[in-house]
This record gives sequence, structure tokens and C-alpha cells, in this order.
Amino acid sequence: MKANERTLVRNGFVITCDKKFSHYESGFVSVEGNRIDRVGDSKESGIRLSKYDHVIDAKNHVIMPGLVSLHFHSDNLSRGVGEHMGLEEWLDKIYYPMLAAMEPRHAKIASSLAYAEAIKSGTTCVNDMYRHITACAESAEKIGIRAIISSEAADLIPGQESLSDNEQAFRKKDGAANGRIKIWFGVEWIPVCSTEFLKKSRELATKYETGIHIHLNESSAEVKMCQEKNGLPPTEFVNELGMLGKDVVAAHCVWLNDREISILAKTGTSVSHNPVSNMKLGNGIARASEMIEAGINVGLGPDDAPCNNTVDMFEVMKFASLGQKARLLDASKFPSEQVLRMATINGAKALGLENEIGSIEPGKKADIITINLQTPRLTPVISGKYSNIFAHMVYSAHGDDVDNVMIDGKLVLKDRKLLTGNERTLITQANQASCELIATVIE
Repeated sequence: MKANERTLVRNGFVITCDKKFSHYESGFVSVEGNRIDRVGDSKESGIRLSKYDHVIDAKNHVIMPGLVSLHFHSDNLSRGVGEHMGLEEWLDKIYYPMLAAMEPRHAKIASSLAYAEAIKSGTTCVNDMYRHITACAESAEKIGIRAIISSEAADLIPGQESLSDNEQAFRKKDGAANGRIKIWFGVEWIPVCSTEFLKKSRELATKYETGIHIHLNESSAEVKMCQEKNGLPPTEFVNELGMLGKDVVAAHCVWLNDREISILAKTGTSVSHNPVSNMKLGNGIARASEMIEAGINVGLGPDDAPCNNTVDMFEVMKFASLGQKARLLDASKFPSEQVLRMATINGAKALGLENEIGSIEPGKKADIITINLQTPRLTPVISGKYSNIFAHMVYSAHGDDVDNVMIDGKLVLKDRKLLTGNERTLITQANQASCELIATVIE
């Protein structure tokens, strides 16, 4: 598509995720260049089809904002390896050795496939933390996804990224692809980072006016290690170092005490709730409901393929809702509309992009997806007072119900076909790269 081309997506059930949670049972979204210029009811639009270069008929589809994956790792090369290990064992035996052995070409292959998988399941923006992030940025540019990328930097384990590596990537790739790519500073995990390292990460993020992506309070073992080493639990400790703030996304936050919840709220730090990963690794269920009640902005993320097995944000939405209902013995918790906001506008806000993406509104970037309702699991479709569309999106839909994906005004998935890469080639390359890297950790 050319920069000034116009695209119309019409005749679908539009979920805007705006402040009023506006929706249209038969609506349209008009796009000029890379931005939305009109949204409304198809029957009252007065639109002339001849003015558009591309028209997508979304009849029997939902039209909604692309999902924002707030905590994402491009790693898929160890998917299904080390199953049934706890977090610390998996990190020590599988993940960190693989990262140490990884070359830029491996990272490029892994990230290309991860971004393709994300797009095919309706994610248009990822907050990615991985290895060799310049290579990841190159993958994101090519595949067409919107990406905030940071490194898995740490200084107390061998072979990992350094803050210097992260800084170099910022200088090379921040703002690439017409601003679609942004570079943040990553902090892998408090137990594997020195105090000096943590302070330096904040200095660099402040210097470059960018963000910090950090794992916090993921497991009870992490909290215990940090308490023994630093005299404080993780969130309290990094707050003492001045690391928290509106430019920070804290991932997991499963084991927070009341004081830490208050700290996150007061500092304006956003949290990525990653329920599938937390449950799978036996780390528990985060107090996400209490975080929101305290005023914390909470988004959603899948974590990575080995800790989740997919990066399907529709699955994450379902687990997020069910987890809080089960934990609190209250079926009213995390209703569909709230969860949809968490997966869209809340994630955008956490990344400082709420004025650009996260909802379908005139003036915002055209990051839009369509979901096919003509499947058995999304039947029946009920409109009017008893509409079940919002519930379908959270409890019934899967990523493979996504038919079309537009990012920055460009169609990157059409009728389930990836337009920006050869899916078969990506799969073949990833299988080969995985065999190479797994061989380095097999005893």
C-alpha cells in the first residue's frame, strides 16, 4: 500500500475500546495512509466506495483494535523443551545456556517466527525482551509488526546481553520503520543483576528518554533471594534505587505485598499480567484485581513460547479472567469489557502509546484486526440487549479466528495468509536453529 492510499473495512461488528467502549453492530473503519480517519455505522456512513483503493468486507466479522502483548519474549526455539520444570531450574538448565550460545542469526530467525505467530493470532504490538535485539528490530521491520524491544540484560550470569549492547541497539534502531520500532532498556531479573547494573539501567533510560522493561516478583523463590541479598523484596528494592515510574513495565508481579502494590500505584508503574505463564510454571496467580483497585494500569502478556507454548493473546485474555474469578471465588471479576481493555488500550498506555494505538478512534494509527464469527465455537451470535460478542472475544475466540491484520495502515495478514514473509521458510529455519541450540544444552 502506498502512503496516501485509502482503505475501508466495513459491515463488521466494531469494538472500539475507546473510553465509552463504543461499538457498532454493523460498522466501518475508514483508513487514510496509516491513520484512522472515520469510524461509524455502515448504514449511516454515506461512504462512496469509489474513493477507496482497498475495501475489506467484514460481514460476519468483528473489527477491533490489534492486541498489545505487554510482556513478550521472541524465544520459541526451546518451545516444549524442559517441560514441568520450575522457573529457576528452567532458567539455569535451558534458557540462560541457550541465550549464551545464541548468535544474531538465531535471534533473527526466532524473532521473525515469533512476530509472525503474534500477527497471525491478532497481536499488532509486542513489548519484546530478547537477545541480539538489533537483529530482532530488523525482523520486526520486515515482518511489519509494531515492536518495543529491550534486551535480556544482566551482569551476574555469563554470556548475556550488556547495557552497552542495549545502548548500541537504541542508537541504531530506535524510531526505525517510521517509528514502528522503539528500543527500551531491559533488566532480566533482580537475582542476576548487581545494584550497580540496576542503577545504570535507570540512568540510561532517563538519558535517552525511553522506557525500562523488567521482571519483578515472578516467583516466591525470587522474592526470598532478593530479601536475603538486599534486605528487601524486589519491588521495594528497585523502588529504593529510583527505577520505577510511568516509563516502566514490570512483568509478572505475582508475589507482591500490600506495600509493593501501593508503590507501583504511586509511581505510576504499569504491570504486565501473564496468567498462562505464571500458572504453567507453578508460580501462582497474581493479585491483578487488587492492583487495578489500587489504581495500577495492568495490561496482558503471554511471556514466551516455552513458558506458555503459544503467544495467543485471546488465550491470555481467557486465563486472565478465569484466574481472578477462581482466585477470589467471584464470577463477577474481570468481565469481558475490562479484559478487552487490558489487552488493548491498557497495554498501549503502559508503552506510552495510548494516543497512537490501543483503540479504534479517528487520528490513531490503523492497527486493526478482524475476527471471523462464522465458526462453531463462536456460534450463536446474538445482537442487541443480550449481545454476546464481547464474551465471545474473551472466552471463545482463538488466535486462528483472526482473518485480517492491519498494522500502521498496511495489511500484513489477509484471509489468514501472511503477506510479509514466507511462513514455511520461517518454520524450516526455526527448526534448524532450534536443533543447533538445543544441542548446546543437552548433557
